[in-house]
Order: sequence, then structure tokens, then C-alpha cells
Amino acid sequence: MGNSSEAQYDKTVGDGKRFVGRVRELTTLEQWFNHPEAPLTIFSITGMGGIGKSSLLSEMISVSRDRGATAIWMDGRSCGTTPSGFMDYLSSTLGLETLDREGHPRPLSLLKDTSIEKRLVLAVDNYEELALLESWFMEVFVSKLPLRGILVILASRPELASAWRTHPRLHQRFVQMRLQHFTVDEITEYIAVAGALNQGMEGTITRMTDGHPLGLALAVEAADQRRNLPHAEWAELSHMISARLLLELTIPRLHPMVEVLTLLETANQELLSAVLDMTVTQEEYHMLRQMSFIRSGPDGLALHDMARVHLLRDFRQREPHRLQTMRIKIAKLLKPLHEQAGPHERRQIARKMLLLCQESMLQYRKYADVSGDSLFSPLETMRREDLPDLHRLLQQWCEYSLEPWQAVSYAPFLDELAHRYPEGIVLMRDKLGETIAMFITVLVHRKSSEMLLKYFPNEMHECFTPQELGSDPDQSDTHFALLAAARDDVPGYTREELVGYMALDRLSLLGDGARAMLVATNPHLKLFLQSIGFRMRRSGTRICDRYEDQADVLDLDLRNGQFGAWVMSLLDPEWQETRIQAGTTKAARTAWTEQDVRKMLGYLRSPGELHEYAGRLTGVRDGIRLQLYVMDLLEGRVHGLSPQDQMLLHAAYWTHAGNPTAAAQACSMSRATFYRHLRTALIRLARIL
Repeated sequence: MGNSSEAQYDKTVGDGKRFVGRVRELTTLEQWFNHPEAPLTIFSITGMGGIGKSSLLSEMISVSRDRGATAIWMDGRSCGTTPSGFMDYLSSTLGLETLDREGHPRPLSLLKDTSIEKRLVLAVDNYEELALLESWFMEVFVSKLPLRGILVILASRPELASAWRTHPRLHQRFVQMRLQHFTVDEITEYIAVAGALNQGMEGTITRMTDGHPLGLALAVEAADQRRNLPHAEWAELSHMISARLLLELTIPRLHPMVEVLTLLETANQELLSAVLDMTVTQEEYHMLRQMSFIRSGPDGLALHDMARVHLLRDFRQREPHRLQTMRIKIAKLLKPLHEQAGPHERRQIARKMLLLCQESMLQYRKYADVSGDSLFSPLETMRREDLPDLHRLLQQWCEYSLEPWQAVSYAPFLDELAHRYPEGIVLMRDKLGETIAMFITVLVHRKSSEMLLKYFPNEMHECFTPQELGSDPDQSDTHFALLAAARDDVPGYTREELVGYMALDRLSLLGDGARAMLVATNPHLKLFLQSIGFRMRRSGTRICDRYEDQADVLDLDLRNGQFGAWVMSLLDPEWQETRIQAGTTKAARTAWTEQDVRKMLGYLRSPGELHEYAGRLTGVRDGIRLQLYVMDLLEGRVHGLSPQDQMLLHAAYWTHAGNPTAAAQACSMSRATFYRHLRTALIRLARIL
């Protein structure tokens, strides 16, 4: 996909799609190859979704290999969120590229062996996913690269931080490439190259489209298939791509495969076949590759992001139960693959699993109830011009989150963090581009901990040992979550929902085996975090308390192979129950099961009958104390159950015990819906007990 009629860049790539143009950008690449010194250079390719960034990146890699360079393609979504994770991914990718060569037993040695004759091109797609590593990537990784023979290409939707353009050593090596829509002449040229259409249809598409490359490709594909779409829908293809039109362009036998791609970020032929319990033929796989809204890459096929959003929304509305069943099936297939994979592949599988379970977290946790389609763009790293808005957000947050004496450190901390580690501050914008929320996490290592200790010594000593605070930056694996702040005047959303939305997005930081820690005082936040697997312990002192709210330390540690089990427990509550029932150890035999909880709650009004269960809970000596503890859980005095689970269990076993019809009516549910949600609530209570 391109934007020029220059024949020299009119190529057919491996999946049968034409690449046309982007002459200015490809000419700049040729100039680098023709430069006698091949200076270290950074290309920044930016533009909106569907503008052709990935296509240009792929073409640049092809040109580079034709010129004799070693060229590798990396996906920012799979690079990891720690320096060591990124380096592992880079090493494995370089190793695959040089597999058939001799003399490079250590792939990373290629970075030091570059020269004018032996050039290396490192291309990173979806670079915005490396936002938390941007300071390290710029100041440590890129700054240590040789000054000859290396080209770094970064493709992202937003423009890179201004620090690249003002960097004392790198700014002269930095080249911006902002991709634009096609002009009318370029639309005409694209139509002529991409399809044999009659003149009347060519004129219609040229008049009705606005030059958006993905929309134009879909329009040409529809016309090439002789689809009888009215003129209004040609415009929709270019401006408002919909699930209905995408499915119209897909022959029926490919629909199941498109559904799988809707749930998976990437899938190869083998994985598609495994999920569908059928053989996806080579012919079908090739047909998928040729579709304009499906891209092919090193890891298989992927829907264009815009197409995926529309198709997922449609699937969710049409068949929510089949959607969830398919998610669970895919996760069960991926879990053993994740456990057996190497570091690079494990991160890719982890991301797929996170995408599967994220909506389950949104759907069932009231604290983060943003399961409706978001009106917001993805979270993005702050820029210097955002700082005044962030200070206003911070001031509001301090007013409702801290005691006055605790708030003193936050404003100077925000300024220093924005200067030293801006990638630690991500923000959310509304449709008008105004900042409405921010989330701050800091990767903890020797250098960043000096700053954190200066402003928040009490919190640091509550969470970390001196050894952890002194860890090497390249080995850091722990993210300290410092604050989430949001406006309370955003139409349709509460402040808590915005905070929850950002928190779930930040969980992606743990996908490649990392740990998150924080100090929390908000009881609702504690409940939410515990419900998704965070462990909580009392803080050692009361210095971090806020008025009557006690400060606790919460952490989620997924560094030791626990990621798969964590995802499955979120995606399918019954999976944990099955594990408990299948266990053979003493701990497994004495763990609470759903059936145990049902029986115990049946005796809730009879403390004497509860006595036999009391010994299974630490610190509960008799039936009366067990009754009090359970009622505290059901009525919210002890945190652990979501409000919906409290309502269901209280109605079923206390206010309307023995009368399920009345209990269902009290919860405004049909009996079938009531029983389904009640079982899930029982499973969650078993996990808490």
C-alpha cells in the first residue's frame, strides 16, 4: 500500500498484495544505503490507523535485504516491558535471521560487528507499545549502538516524544516520516495498479473515497469482487468501516477463521486449525492472506486493528455466550504452549492470553465496569505540553486521595518524573483530545529508586528490600504503581470507571513475567485488585494511612510461571474449581470447594451446625464466629466479595433462604440467570475462604 505512481517501487509482496509508492520515504532509505559512511540513523514512521505504516515497514525490510543488509522485523507488542525482556526478544530475532550463517554464535554480537559493508536494519512496528521503555531505549540501547552501519526504524501511531528531536547526540540522526492520505492522483494510480475495474467504477471510488489507504483497499476489493453495493456504502468503506461490510467481503467458509482472528492478535495455519477443530487448508490460508483487512507477518495472520474492533463488537453483540466459550477454548490451548515456550514466544502467547481475559475482567468486576465500547484512544505517553493538564489532574487527585501533609511531594515528583522518565506517565484523552486521566508506574531499579526514595521513602521501604531498590536497570522486573488520577466530569463515565479502565490496560505490563506493587488506602481499590489476584499484606507502620483508611501493600507476582494460571482464573472461574477438585495433596483436599460453600451457607442461620466448618478458617474457633465472619463478607464489612456477589449470596442464603424464586426476584433476575451468577459467586467465595 503506498501513495505514488513511481514504477520503481511498484512491487508484489509475498502475500500477493501490491505495494505502490511512498517514494519520499523509500528514497530516504536508498540515500542511507548510498551514504559512504552509513551513519547511525533513526527513522520515525507515524500516522493514523490504516495509513500503511506496517506495509511501508515491510517494504523497507525487503529493500534492505535486497541491498545486502541484515534486516529484522520486531513487534513492539511482543518486545516485553523490561530492558532484559527487550534484549531477549532482540537476541532471539537476530538468531533466527542468522540461523544459516557461520561466525555468529552470539546473535547480539551483530550489534557490535556492523560496518559500512555489513549493515544492520532494526525495524520495530507498534513502537508505541514500548512507551515504558522509551527513556531506556533512547538513552541506553540506541546510545550504545555503533555510529556506523545501523538503521533503526520505529513505526507508531503517535509521533515520538520531543526528546528525540532535542536529544544532544541523536537529534541530527533522527528522521521523521509522517504518512498522509492519498491524493486524488494517487487514488487513481492505486486503483489502476490494484484491480481491473471498469471506468465507471473507478470514477465512483475516486469520488467517494477520501484517500484513506485501508478504506480504499476495501473499496477496490469490493468492486473487484463485483459486489453490488450502493454508493452510500462506498463512502462508508472509506469513512466508517463496519463489521457488516467486512463480513460482506469475506466468503462464508472463511467466516470461522475471521472469528478466530478477531480474538487472537496473530494466528498461523496450525493455530487456526487447532481452535476450529478442523484443517485450515493452504488454499484457505492463502485466501485470508490476500484480503485487504488481513495482514501477514512472521507470526501468522492478523486483522487490521480497525477491522478487529468492529468485528469484535459485532461478535459480542450477536453471540456473547459463544464468544466467551471460544475465548476459554483458545486460552486452554495457549496455556501449555506458554509454559513450554522460549522467552520470545512466551511473550507473544502471553499477550494473546491477556487479550482474551481482559474483557472478562471488565465484565465481571464492578470497580472496572467499562465493558461498553470505549470512546477513548489507547493510552499514550505524556508529552511536555501535557504537563499543565497533568498538574491539574494531580491536584484534584491529592484532594480526594491524600491528607494535606502527604500531598506536598507529588507536584515536584511529577515534574522530575516527566523530565527523567516520561514513559512512566501514560494518559487518556477524550474524543476532542483533552486529557481526562493519567496513570503513573515506575520501573524500579538502581537509578529510578533514588528518585522514588527522595519523594516517597515510606512507601518504598514498605514495598522493597534494599537489594531490590539497588537492582541493575537491565534486570529490573518490578513496576511500582504510584497513582491513577481521573476527572469526574466526563459524560457517561465515573472517575472510578476511568481509573479501572487504565488499571486493566497497565496489567499488560506483566505479560512477559513481571511484578506489580503498590500501597493502597482506598478500600474499593483493594477489593478490585484482590478480585483479580493481587495479594495484600498489612503495612509495617501506619505512616502511609489516609485518615481512617489503613494503608496496605498489594502485589501481583507473575515472574515464576504463574501467568497462565492467573489468566485462566480470570477468564473461567470454574477452571480454578476444577483444579481444586482434581488435586491430590492435603492442601488440595482441604481447600474449599463450591459444594462445601453451598453446604456451609445452608447452615448460616444455625451456628451450632456451622461449628464443623470453623476449624477450616484460621482464627475462627466456633460456629458463632464463623457466622459473624461470613455475614461480614456478605454485607461488605470485610472486603473480598464484589457487590453483585454479596447481593446474590445474601438473597439466596439469608433474606430469602429456601425460596430461590423470591431470591431471584430480589436480584431482578430470571431464575436461570440467577442460578448461573450464583454459581460463579459461590466459586469466588470458595477462593476467598
